[in-house]
Amino acid sequence: MSRVIELGELPHGGEARPVAEPPRPPARAVRMTLLGCLALFTLAGAAPLAHRPAGVLVPAPQSASFVVVAGRLVVADGPGTVGRGGRAVTGHRLPGGETSWQFLLPAGDHVLGLSRVAGLLLVTSSPTGAGDTRSTALDPASGAVRWQHTGYPVPTQEDGVLFETPRADGSGTIRAVDPASGAARWSLPLPGNGVAYRSGDRGVREIVLVTADGRVEVHDADSGALRHTGRVPPAADGVSYRFTQVVADLLLVDAEPGRVTAYDLAGLRRRWSVPVPARGAGWFADCAGVICLHRQAAGVRVFDPATGRHLWTDERWLRVTQIGARLLAAAPALGPEEDLVTLDPTTGRVLARFGHWRLSGIDRLAARQLGFRRLPDDRTLVAELDVPAGRVRFRAVLAGTWDDCADAGRALVCLRPSGGLVIWPVDP
Repeated sequence: MSRVIELGELPHGGEARPVAEPPRPPARAVRMTLLGCLALFTLAGAAPLAHRPAGVLVPAPQSASFVVVAGRLVVADGPGTVGRGGRAVTGHRLPGGETSWQFLLPAGDHVLGLSRVAGLLLVTSSPTGAGDTRSTALDPASGAVRWQHTGYPVPTQEDGVLFETPRADGSGTIRAVDPASGAARWSLPLPGNGVAYRSGDRGVREIVLVTADGRVEVHDADSGALRHTGRVPPAADGVSYRFTQVVADLLLVDAEPGRVTAYDLAGLRRRWSVPVPARGAGWFADCAGVICLHRQAAGVRVFDPATGRHLWTDERWLRVTQIGARLLAAAPALGPEEDLVTLDPTTGRVLARFGHWRLSGIDRLAARQLGFRRLPDDRTLVAELDVPAGRVRFRAVLAGTWDDCADAGRALVCLRPSGGLVIWPVDP
């Protein structure tokens, strides 16, 4: 039976409204709640170790990249092997860990990342020294090479893939590729100021190209068709903007010194303008119906996308991430662990508290996050944090310390700090 902690009821439906913080429970109730959680942690620590078989060891170098795709664990040599001949990508069967296939990068290349597109595995690599980044599409079951293209991969909303190939002299391109065949479909020149994207829930929907003189082109990300053009004020220095971001349906640029102005992406009508400090400005992001301005150190400011009106500010948060209709916020805690909560986007009110966890770096946008907490006697509690529901479900207690884990359904795949992966059987 899964152990679940209910962390609070999340409101559903209707327009978001400011809600008063609930009254604090009596001190005795707080003590009882903490004792109950401690008992659950104790049970979670004892049962899995007593009844589960030992994990399966899979060879992997220190800081290896790994991903679970189509029933395979795929492992790539990590950054510690750069310059020392490490260039292998290996597929292993789950849950047994048997080697299924191996792919060797060209001599001198090293892996930048592993990703998925349309059921395929993408291995993105870069040569040591000069040369273009390369992406190789593999069949995850057999390791067979399907196709190769230069550039950084960017998935689209309709299961396509784009490849960015920037150049220092401003002559780069963005190219669309059919993931089934690897055939190039169309390409566009990249302006020196770069490219911005309007994203959906699965990938890029529109490509936005902005030149330093203020010309804007908006293209469909799958067909490449030009949807509309327009103009915004030129960059203040005549060379490049500091901000050219697409957030929701707005294009944000800093044509005026010290201010960022929002324009409708469809008609490029000026909506609003807000001041941005010259230092520590950070970046803007879509935050579940509002716009967040993240500062480089800590703290977030939140604005109404329709008017630019300031909604709330909180200096506590190191990071705020949109997950579904809620925000997952992190404040400093103990060591690498963070104090995690869910927030109401419009008011910044705390809706549920998860406690102290170190999150997996595998998929920071998933609705269910894997969290790690150090326990006494050199053990690690692994739990699933269901952000929309505000719940924690314990998955396993592992002996030792672990860099990261991936959820493979009936198994957790975890990386040791010193190298090597272990496949641990768990309840799905």
